[in-house]
Amino acid sequence: MKLKGIIGSIVLTLFIGSVSIAQDSTSSDSDDCGKYRSLYFQYLKQKMYQDAANFWNKAWEYCGNEGSDAKFFTNGRYIYSKLMREDGVTEEQEKALNDTLYAIFEARMKIENDPEWTADYASALVSNKSKDFAKIDSLFAASIPVLKSDAKSSHVKKYFQHLIINKFNEAPAEEKEDARTIVIEEYIVLSEYVGTATKKAMEAEDEKEVQRQKGAQAFLDKYFLKIAQDCAVLEGVFEKKLASLPTDKDAKKKKVENYLNLLDQKNCQSTAVYGQFVDTLISVDPTASAYYFGGSYALKNDNISKATDYFGKAVELEGEGENKDKYLYSLASTQYSQGSYKSAFRTAKQVEGEYKGDALYICANSIAATANSCGTSTLERKANFWLANDYINRAIAAGKEGVSSSKYLSSAPTSTEAFGEGVSAGASINCSCWGESTTARF
Repeated sequence: MKLKGIIGSIVLTLFIGSVSIAQDSTSSDSDDCGKYRSLYFQYLKQKMYQDAANFWNKAWEYCGNEGSDAKFFTNGRYIYSKLMREDGVTEEQEKALNDTLYAIFEARMKIENDPEWTADYASALVSNKSKDFAKIDSLFAASIPVLKSDAKSSHVKKYFQHLIINKFNEAPAEEKEDARTIVIEEYIVLSEYVGTATKKAMEAEDEKEVQRQKGAQAFLDKYFLKIAQDCAVLEGVFEKKLASLPTDKDAKKKKVENYLNLLDQKNCQSTAVYGQFVDTLISVDPTASAYYFGGSYALKNDNISKATDYFGKAVELEGEGENKDKYLYSLASTQYSQGSYKSAFRTAKQVEGEYKGDALYICANSIAATANSCGTSTLERKANFWLANDYINRAIAAGKEGVSSSKYLSSAPTSTEAFGEGVSAGASINCSCWGESTTARF
């Protein structure tokens, strides 16, 4: 098998440039196959890519696919990618070089099933604006579901770009909604892969990979908006999904949770279809997450009482689970909205993790909201604002942003008021309503 010639080059897409050289070996220096494999590799190590390409081409001619291995084609791809980075290539030469690379991709796929290589091939076709959509579909179908969270961020982006630009945009009018549904389904799956990959990168303290994965998610979000700009679009798609949910309990639960998470992300909790999915989830498996989604739906529809009940049930069922703090914070927020300030305070104090700053802010606001009715004297009542300010500063320390560190101090006792009651700066003041003490300051 002979390549289409060694010619000038272009700047290739970034994922091609990431290919590394694989150590090659010869079967025998006495035959042409072994001789040319040895020669190309020597020139490759010296970064003499034009000569390396000449001898690599010869090696393929004499060795054939049956005498070649995966590393041979990996190196061939690397050599040609280097040639393509050189200056001064014509449009005709660019096409020939790309055809050569496609031939290399195809050849290696015949001797080894490597999903990452397959995804690279699909990505190359997308980057080069290939119109062979069926080919791209088959390559991505054989790679992305296999790689899952191990897919490179570039694979995820190219696949989703293909779905939007090649599949959705090119779909005829009568197939547009089906294409939109596919994009939405794949957005959910790909976001899950990216989320897992990001978590693994964080655990490995690989900041560069974290940023790559975050960039992939931002890319997914940006392109997703091109086919789902508002809740009405999602509602129309998901209404049809209600009638075609899996019959298997676990599969149905997973699918509904995915839809609800997406509607959450797009702030579509007030839609009727959201409520229908909630009812479905609770009927299938009344778990903590099912009641949390129910609370979100009730809250968005201004049913604070029902939201409080649902979030309370979610907290009860979750126990010490991974979503404990999220559910506790949601419950504290609705209790505060109801005017149940002491309940909100008690709930919010249990919150840890990423929601702690916001929860402590609820504590501060709950104290301030009841200050004028807590205490037997004006000084005691106003002292609650010192305690509220204590919680403000704890909230800021826990990550709460956009709040003044002196919030509520203007409502606290003045030095004149305090001195009149025999209280000096630094004195400890008991706030009986909350069972806590604060410090006098002016």
